[in-house]
Amino acid sequence: MYATTFLMRDGRVANLDAHLRRLRTETTFHPSAEEEVLATLRSAGPGVFRPHIEVVGSTVSVDLRPAVMPNDDVVVDAEGIRDERRRPTRKGPDFGWQVHQLQRVRNQGADAGLLVDDRGNIISGIFSSVLYLSGGTAHVSAHPRAAQSITLDATLAMLIDAGVDVVEHPQGLPMHQLRTKETWLMSSLEGVRNVTGWMEYGSTLPPQITGLPRGGAPTHREINERMWASASSV
Repeated sequence: MYATTFLMRDGRVANLDAHLRRLRTETTFHPSAEEEVLATLRSAGPGVFRPHIEVVGSTVSVDLRPAVMPNDDVVVDAEGIRDERRRPTRKGPDFGWQVHQLQRVRNQGADAGLLVDDRGNIISGIFSSVLYLSGGTAHVSAHPRAAQSITLDATLAMLIDAGVDVVEHPQGLPMHQLRTKETWLMSSLEGVRNVTGWMEYGSTLPPQITGLPRGGAPTHREINERMWASASSV
């Protein structure tokens, strides 16, 4: 099983070619099905949608779900969630478990949560990748349980073009760094979101930014604007 979702606005999708390429390479569906997927996306017409594409064997289904443009700021639950995904690097098999965890943290007042390993290191968000900025360098979780992210790859390409260095952390990211640095969550559904609050014991605390300034990195809003400016029509 493979499943993916992303945001579509007025018939346009950010990084569409990358989504279609991953659909071709990670599933067994016949290439001719790609046009059927695109035809279904085109049928949505104007507006904001969250297509959910699922592949089981050679069968492809597309569920068009109405959506709203996401807020590009996010409050994150500060208590890490032990990662219990069975196939963490593949999109789809653990979708139900991830949805349950997301609903749980939202019921507690946060917008998102973080998955941690046995040592408490941050692997990723529940449905997103994570990085923090410090001194003109982007620090990225490259944990072996972190899934590949189209939006993270596009974000890093823009940061590198702006002269930002990228450091990958194969052991994941320590929570204290995320809480004291400018931290972003990135997903194809919600774009690039800046963490503006940490939910802890029922209270929302702002990040305590310390250390070197962020350098010349573009803001998360600028990254989102560039992605939509270059988005492709379906």
